[in-house]
Amino acid sequence: MVYENDIKDRTKKFAISTIKKTFLLREKGVEFSLRDQFLRSGTSIGANVREAKASSTKKELIRFYEIALRSANELDYWMDVISEGYNFENEFLEEEKQELNEISKVLDSIVVNLKK
Repeated sequence: MVYENDIKDRTKKFAISTIKKTFLLREKGVEFSLRDQFLRSGTSIGANVREAKASSTKKELIRFYEIALRSANELDYWMDVISEGYNFENEFLEEEKQELNEISKVLDSIVVNLKK
């Protein structure tokens, strides 16, 4: 499936972007615990997509994509908390939020289609 290969590449690129943004959060004085949650949830998305590729059953495949989607939802939460808690301008995380939204839509679509 083309979209499954696309999501694998996109989530890897997104994880790298998340790592880079975490360094910027440190420079902006964001507490370690918040940066850690941001980093963990942002990199977990791609890790679970990759795990899904190695699934031995359809049920397991669906489960890993669902976990990736939940990680995306968690990251969205941490982005909001950090942005609002530190009074960052909307532009600081805007590009990442847009990509996260697109990734979430693709993951949701994959899960829905696999459950058919």
